[in-house]
This record gives sequence, C-alpha cells and structure tokens, in this order.
Amino acid sequence: MPLPLVERSEKEIARRIKARVESLKDVRGCRKITIRMTGRKYAIAMHVLLSSNLSFGEVHRIASEVEEETKRIVPDSIVHVHTEPSEKEGSGILEAVREIADKVPGTRGVYGVHIQQINKKTLIDMHLTVSDSMSVEEASAVAGMIERNLKKAIKNVGEVYIRIEPISELVSKEMTNIPLELNLRIEHMAESFPEISKARVVSIRNIVGNRHQQLVMNCYFDPKTSIRRVHEVSSLLEVRIKSNFPRMERIDIRQKMA
Repeated sequence: MPLPLVERSEKEIARRIKARVESLKDVRGCRKITIRMTGRKYAIAMHVLLSSNLSFGEVHRIASEVEEETKRIVPDSIVHVHTEPSEKEGSGILEAVREIADKVPGTRGVYGVHIQQINKKTLIDMHLTVSDSMSVEEASAVAGMIERNLKKAIKNVGEVYIRIEPISELVSKEMTNIPLELNLRIEHMAESFPEISKARVVSIRNIVGNRHQQLVMNCYFDPKTSIRRVHEVSSLLEVRIKSNFPRMERIDIRQKMA
C-alpha cells in the first residue's frame, strides 16, 4: 500500500514514478517530472518519450496507462502526461539541448530555445529558469555547467547564450477581455493543417514581469496519425503562431484525439 506523499520526499516520488513509467512497454523514457500541491491534491506532470512509429491512438492508450500507474504510487492525484517522439529517433538538436539542460542539477527548466547555424557553427540561445532562492553565483554555476555539457555532447557548438530567470517571475495571470477575433485567428491557423480536425484556445495569459504572453490551446488529431507527424505539426503550428503573434513567447499545444 502506497505511503502518503508527505512521508516521502518529492525526489523519491519522482524516482519511483520514472522507474514505473519506463518499465511500461513502448515507453522510451520519462523526464521533467514535477510534483506540486493544487488545492488538496497533488498535481504531477511529466514528459514521456515514445516510438515515433506509434499511432496517436496508441499514444493515447499508453498515456492513460502512465496516468493509472502514477496514481498507484500517488493515489487521488491529478496527472498530466505530455508525449513526444524519442530523441534517439531523430527528434533533433532542439530536443537534445532541452534534454541536456534538464539533467543539470538546479535547473527548473528551459524555454525559448533558438538554434542558429553560422559559419558551420551551432549557436544556441535559451532562457533558463532557476529557484528564486538561488544566489547569482549558484545560478551562474548552473548555466556554466549547461554550457559545458552542451559543448561536450553536440558537435560544432560555438556560442551558448543563457538568460537566467527566477521561476517566480514566470508566474502568469489570465488576460481579461480577450478579443474574439484573436481566438478565431489562432484556431483558424491551427485548422489549416489537415491533420487537425478542430482547435480551441483554452487561455491566453500575460507573463508577469515582461510583455510576453502564454497561449494554451487544444488541438484534435485523427487517432491514426503517427506521433512523429503530430509532433511535427505541433512544432510547425507553434512557429506559425509566434511569427504572427510575436508576444506569444510560451505556447502549450495540448494534443487530443478527435
């Protein structure tokens, strides 16, 4: 019988969840496990790496299984499972950068990663979030380790620009009076992809501390679509939205079955 979460550390809980999830068939990896209190329940989020040859319907089944297994460890919890193709199957340098950065102790995640190729050198630019209780020296040490690890793991890396931000500055608030035209434009943009049968904007938030925004939206895919194609379409949609709405710094596309 599982022990109450209060009797175990979050690190131990995350370790057990990772081990349980990675033991499941078709799961290639589990990362970015976060555990937070939401009201009287614990909210658990994670990224699960799967074979890119799976259909979206199969991915949905595995995600449900991951949720069930997680709730065996932490009963009555709220579980969010984000699925993506395994990096080992060529999801690209962008995912490699995120994977390497996330493994460095002290990081609370990276976002806004940009890759450029100049004179046969790879330039990497990213935002690094750390605990707001960290000192400048500690945060700089985390950034330095990320840069060294990137240069060791990825060939021909030139400059690495890392902008450090305390996690508290990324707390966001809901926008009020969102123009209907904005919602419709974003949804129409998503539905222009034949793989997306329907799209709905869930929320748009202003990010506290700067002029950027966070968009959350649901996109409904045919269950027979491969996870690789779902991931590709989601990435293309994110780029298209950002090019049309430069303030949309953070975009969360929730992939659902039609």
